[in-house]
Amino acid sequence: MSNAPREPRVAGMVACADSSDTAVPAGDDGQVPGEDRFLTILFTDLVRSSELFSERGDDAANELLREHFAVLRRAVDQHGGSKVKSTGDGLMVVFSSAVAAVRCAVDMQRGVAAGPPGLELRVGLDAGEPLPEDGDLYGTPVIVASRLCDGAEGGEILASEVVAHIAGPRVAEPIESAGAFAARGIPEPVPAARVRWREEASPEPPAAPDIRVLIADDQTLVRAGFRAILDGQSGISVVGEAVDGLNAVDLARRRRPDVVLMDIQMPGMDGLDATRRILAEAGEHPVAVLMLTTFDLNEYVYEALRAGASGFLLKDVVPEDLIAAVRVVAAGDGLIAPTITKRLIEQFARTAPPSAPPPELEELTPREVEVLTLIARGLSNREIAGELVVSEATVKTHVKRVLSKLEVRDRVQAVVLAYEAGLVTPGDAAQRS
Repeated sequence: MSNAPREPRVAGMVACADSSDTAVPAGDDGQVPGEDRFLTILFTDLVRSSELFSERGDDAANELLREHFAVLRRAVDQHGGSKVKSTGDGLMVVFSSAVAAVRCAVDMQRGVAAGPPGLELRVGLDAGEPLPEDGDLYGTPVIVASRLCDGAEGGEILASEVVAHIAGPRVAEPIESAGAFAARGIPEPVPAARVRWREEASPEPPAAPDIRVLIADDQTLVRAGFRAILDGQSGISVVGEAVDGLNAVDLARRRRPDVVLMDIQMPGMDGLDATRRILAEAGEHPVAVLMLTTFDLNEYVYEALRAGASGFLLKDVVPEDLIAAVRVVAAGDGLIAPTITKRLIEQFARTAPPSAPPPELEELTPREVEVLTLIARGLSNREIAGELVVSEATVKTHVKRVLSKLEVRDRVQAVVLAYEAGLVTPGDAAQRS
């Protein structure tokens, strides 16, 4: 039996107005549990409870207190605690398990927080061998738990070092050091820990870095127009303007863009050679090139695809489509969906030089060949899923495997390969409409 200091009554213990919360023996045998037992003591206190009566009136305040104690009693019952007594506007409860006591304290706090606004609970816990006498408990654990409760802020749970050591590894809530507290009746400061009971919201994912765009066009008005559209968009930054292909290669090397809007015909080095050099020098930093074209420049499109372009845009593209195109290729997808791209690929597949099917094609499963064929016909993932009667997620998996096995960067490059291999012939895409 412990020789800890004994106080005949913990300060602040008075009978509660709620008659159901008056001091009662808690054991089934009519005795307060505690003799020759290691127990965890829990004290609660309702912060600013006396002000409820002046702020809300007697009837409303009493109703709030009844609801408050009902919340506490439900938590006590759920976690197997035994109420020893009421302490005015709080409870003193004992547990045979420190883990159960901490879990009860957490549920008490969450229950109060979910109830009427303006109520705040503070809780203190300690564990040890209290001294039972005349239906009450005394001794160091009782004093420490009471003092920790007094020292807690509204909404806090303070536990002694003993409780934290026992329960810490076994409860879901983090328990962190809260320093030492001076407790009247205890000669040495009491090391305490704080139980973080609030269910913290998932942290916001870090904001994605801006998509860095380089505009390469020899026409000042085109560059200015595209910059005005893109610079006004959240998550997109124009990092440079190039007046020709050589300038574009130099700026791409120094500014490290994610997307290059590349005019095909420019003085000096044209857009095709610039695209080849930019992609060759990209290294581990992926760069997507969107070719700027007009219908009367179609003879360059196939070569641009072979050079590694991720898609095409007409120079008179509407702002919404320009913004969407930049985001699509920055995410690693080829801009194959727009009608312009499908029509241009088909047109120039007719005149493309013949080539043998790449050996990588043999690595594809029959299903993957089917998916590649549908990609080349211009179908989206959702349309492919409907065609094959599978989920869209399954289609995405097939697409990733196709691109990986063929060692191509995006869907556009896969389409070029499908045409060259004869999986698709000009006119196939038109047949689906």
